[in-house]
Amino acid sequence: MGVKNALQNNKREVKDVFYLIALQGLNYIVPLLVLPYLMVVLGAEKFGYIGFSLSVAQYLMLFVDFGFNLSATKRIALAKDNQEQLNKIFSATVYAKMGLLLFSFLLLLLVSVVPQFAVYRATMLVMFLTVVGQAGLFVFLFQGIGQIKWVSIFNGIAKISVLPLTFWLVQSPDDYLWAAFLQGMVAVVAAGISLVMIYRKRWVRLIKVAFEDIKLELSESFPLFLSTAATSIYTACFVLILGYFALPEQVGQYSAVDRIMRALCYMLVVPVLQVFYPYVAGLAQQNRQEALQKIKYLFGFVIGAMLLLGGFLFFASPLMIYFLGDDYQGTDILFKIMAFVPIFVGMGGVIGQLKLLAMGDESDKKYFSKTYVVAACVAISSVLVLSYLFGMYGTAVSLLLTEITVFVLFLLRAKTK
Repeated sequence: MGVKNALQNNKREVKDVFYLIALQGLNYIVPLLVLPYLMVVLGAEKFGYIGFSLSVAQYLMLFVDFGFNLSATKRIALAKDNQEQLNKIFSATVYAKMGLLLFSFLLLLLVSVVPQFAVYRATMLVMFLTVVGQAGLFVFLFQGIGQIKWVSIFNGIAKISVLPLTFWLVQSPDDYLWAAFLQGMVAVVAAGISLVMIYRKRWVRLIKVAFEDIKLELSESFPLFLSTAATSIYTACFVLILGYFALPEQVGQYSAVDRIMRALCYMLVVPVLQVFYPYVAGLAQQNRQEALQKIKYLFGFVIGAMLLLGGFLFFASPLMIYFLGDDYQGTDILFKIMAFVPIFVGMGGVIGQLKLLAMGDESDKKYFSKTYVVAACVAISSVLVLSYLFGMYGTAVSLLLTEITVFVLFLLRAKTK
């Protein structure tokens, strides 16, 4: 009965979750249609240009986002009934992001003049469009006012509109800059649509703010930026360190299983966290006990979904290997190890983002950041040893140990609140 009441009392949030799950699926499927085509047409060398430049762009996007999708989202959720304060928070965050965008471009220029990276220079500069688009998408606003489903819709429209152009304009390895341009335009088109919607809906206005207001948004986001940076370090280190110890075939096998696991996991977990984060943050200010009850229901839902996903990865691995082909024989053990990862990712996500961040104070924010620093240390130290001893299987175990560490540390903190 409690679950039924929870669903009835949160119809909009539940509807948004299913919207996002469907749209996240679309956003994962479309690239899966484009990337194999690019791999074949561009060849390994030119596709390597795209892959390297995209990795650089992803780190720059992390810098430009600077944790605003958590800090500014919460502040907007709390101020959404005060238009003056809403305009102030939005404007200060936008100016901060524009400053970070300019600084990230200067960083890109510094990277591009390194002699070893000269071959990637043109592709990196074109791919910077991705960073520009991400900076103009303003996810923090849509999430804070409870309209996050639109971000997935914008991304879906952008990817579908770019897909036919990729097949038309990219016909040979010499077209690699067109491929980079189209990848970047996905983000730019999505940002353009979002800006038009913000303008037409008149949710906020861009106003003049004091420099102190911009500094405030940066200082509020800095601990969260450190935690997301630490997360990126430890998620990236697994493949990098495995590549040092193992043959490319093992790196490819590990990457394939990891991508499948993460795509399915994030497609389910991310919509729940995006929709309910601002909702829980606002509710906690009015009725803390009710907010805790919502988190309890969400925790149960996420555990159930992740157990089903884990079971699928564990028992359906032979079927997936069959579709992947002979090059992926022997990855059944990888699938079985990684089947447990989504369970801890899901539980840690609910406790960390909803209990500690949405309902917590400054000390919880700092603890959240420090947890991922600890996780990065566990990841790097364990993957160095386990990858050396057991190759890709050791890397998978290291990933599992790291996610367990994050969950346990969040749980210990949550029990004291």
